[in-house]
Amino acid sequence: TLWSGAADALGLITTMTSFLLVTRVLPKEQYGGYVGLYGLLGAVGAFSYSGVGLALLQRLLGERDEPNRALRSFLSLAMLAGATMAVVAVGLSLTFLRLSVVEVILIATAELVGTATIYVSSILVQAASGFAAATRVRLGLVSIRLVSVVTLKLAGQLSIANLGASFLVGFALYAVYLLVVHLPRHGYEVSFGWPSRLALRSSGVFSIPMGAGKLQTDADKFMLNAFGFRAEAGVYGAAYRLIQVGIMPLMALDTAAFQRFLPKGADEAKLHWRRAIRLARLTMVASVMVSVALYVVLPYLDFLLEAQYRQAFDIAPWLLPLIPLIATSGTPLNGLLGLGQSDKRMLVYLSSAFISLILYAILIPPLDWRGAVIATFISEIYLAIAGWWALWYYQGRADAARANRIMTPV
Repeated sequence: TLWSGAADALGLITTMTSFLLVTRVLPKEQYGGYVGLYGLLGAVGAFSYSGVGLALLQRLLGERDEPNRALRSFLSLAMLAGATMAVVAVGLSLTFLRLSVVEVILIATAELVGTATIYVSSILVQAASGFAAATRVRLGLVSIRLVSVVTLKLAGQLSIANLGASFLVGFALYAVYLLVVHLPRHGYEVSFGWPSRLALRSSGVFSIPMGAGKLQTDADKFMLNAFGFRAEAGVYGAAYRLIQVGIMPLMALDTAAFQRFLPKGADEAKLHWRRAIRLARLTMVASVMVSVALYVVLPYLDFLLEAQYRQAFDIAPWLLPLIPLIATSGTPLNGLLGLGQSDKRMLVYLSSAFISLILYAILIPPLDWRGAVIATFISEIYLAIAGWWALWYYQGRADAARANRIMTPV
């Protein structure tokens, strides 16, 4: 948790620095397109690296696959999926967002291909040498972002296109270093091969629910742009950046605890239910405290933003209750993984994403950002209820099956 917290602290500094500097050079309509693009990339990124990386972690730690064979299959899959999703993202962005072709291509390629290679490399390091070693790899990625933003601002060249170009070059060079130098230090022989069916299937188990989850939380910025609320998307995106101060540190705990749910633990009654309850209690208390603290502090921070973005401080308080919901909604769904119910976990995420997209389409046109807030709340509440019910139900089934095995004579 401490290592994850350190990485997220630097990530938070980078996010807020980028946010404060970019909003000083972009009008809110253009910033709305920028956050809309990242809202889209968050969803498709689950298919290019997030889901692939977690599936790889499960194969290496949970199923004990041979490391170099897993590397060949999953690393190739991440890069191919990243390139494919970049094409999809470029097509959608040029259709619905008022950004240039160059801006979209640079950002999408950097975030979906470059980040995919680095993230999967960090997963390989984690499997070989532990969470702390993997976090150090991710710190390099975050550092490139921070150095790029600050350098461009100091040079007076900060723009979306220049930011994309800087990310692309930096991520590419770092990815080459990881593949050629760093991974061999951890015992890997880096090579590429056609992704196996197992890699495709296991990645889909993670990618689909993660993509659905990102659609639920981030698609609102893209949808605001799609319905023509570009200026509103810029201010709404600024409000979201403000509450990320509370969300990101809490997600560090969930990230660090994730791999504890991977071993199935079928021989211990209520194992994953108890793990989920303990983690949820901790994150709920912390998230409520963070939300209250932000509510008190936010009115005194309006000097941070340009006048055109000040409305973000009126929107942010309405988003604060999302912090406990987002911080705890994934906990029971991680427990489903430990119970071997990954398909049920995927269905919960898909149904929640479907509900959120329908609500976005219904509520955003008449209510602009207010519709996005209402839709997000409803879908997050549904996700929490469905996740805890599913964990309770399938934990009970697993315990009943275990008791039956114990009582049945051999």
